[in-house]
Amino acid sequence: MTSAPGGAAARKLTREAQDALDAVASGRQLSPGLRTEIRAAHKLEPWFNFFSFVAMLFGMAVFQIEVGLVKEVGLFGRLTVLPSRVSALLMALVLYGMLFVAVWATKWTANKIVSTLDEKWQSHRTLEPVLRALAACALAERVDDLPRLLRACERAVRQARNRRGTVPRFSHRQRALKDHAGRVVAALRVAESGLDTYPELARCDLAAKLHSIAEAYVEGRLGALLPESDLKDVQPLRGFETTRLIALAAAYPVLTWTAGTVGLAGEVQAQTAMVGMLIAAAGLFGRRALSTLQKLWALFGR
Repeated sequence: MTSAPGGAAARKLTREAQDALDAVASGRQLSPGLRTEIRAAHKLEPWFNFFSFVAMLFGMAVFQIEVGLVKEVGLFGRLTVLPSRVSALLMALVLYGMLFVAVWATKWTANKIVSTLDEKWQSHRTLEPVLRALAACALAERVDDLPRLLRACERAVRQARNRRGTVPRFSHRQRALKDHAGRVVAALRVAESGLDTYPELARCDLAAKLHSIAEAYVEGRLGALLPESDLKDVQPLRGFETTRLIALAAAYPVLTWTAGTVGLAGEVQAQTAMVGMLIAAAGLFGRRALSTLQKLWALFGR
């Protein structure tokens, strides 16, 4: 977009791009391969909902087994002989590990079952957030939803190389694909920044990039999700997902220990640590924290 944003050429580009956006939103410009992926995913969604419920029961069973094993070996009883602060810290670590395993088992089981039924499910997990963001670009009234949808899209782009299943996890090709995904995310961030200056043009730019990503992914071009012209002089944007997960994992035992040092104990100490966890999760993951906490409550809130 070389012309001035307020010029006639830019206004013409905006009208043409809006027509293209309308065509994309209605599905007229989607490739046959992408349409096939979407239809297959729609057929699998009811199965995923059903098996998510089955997996939730499995996750609860895993947690109960963990509780039984802990009681059988008398782990908590052995920890109580340690100094109170050390005991509270170790108990918190054990509980956090048990919850993590149960939630991971729930999520992994649901996706594994549906992926076994149809391998296209993993592709859907990548394409869905991209297509949601693309659909939002076509509607001016949904511009406020774009930042949230684009964050989900960025996570999908970073995970695409593993979900596609065409590149071994420990292959030397992973490094190049990871760097490319980081550049794609950076390009999306640059396009998104235009929403604060010329939102119409920015929506068109984002839609073009998102459409290219979806089509390239379906065609298996994981190392060319965007054309090189869109990535010129763009440096990879590093993801901090693992760092944030580690920080959240460390938060609970630290909060429990801190509550013990100020003289809190028992139920009050546990409740204080949980409130701190809510604040830490919201600070680290934003709106995603609410969805995760809802899943945890569905699993263990009784």
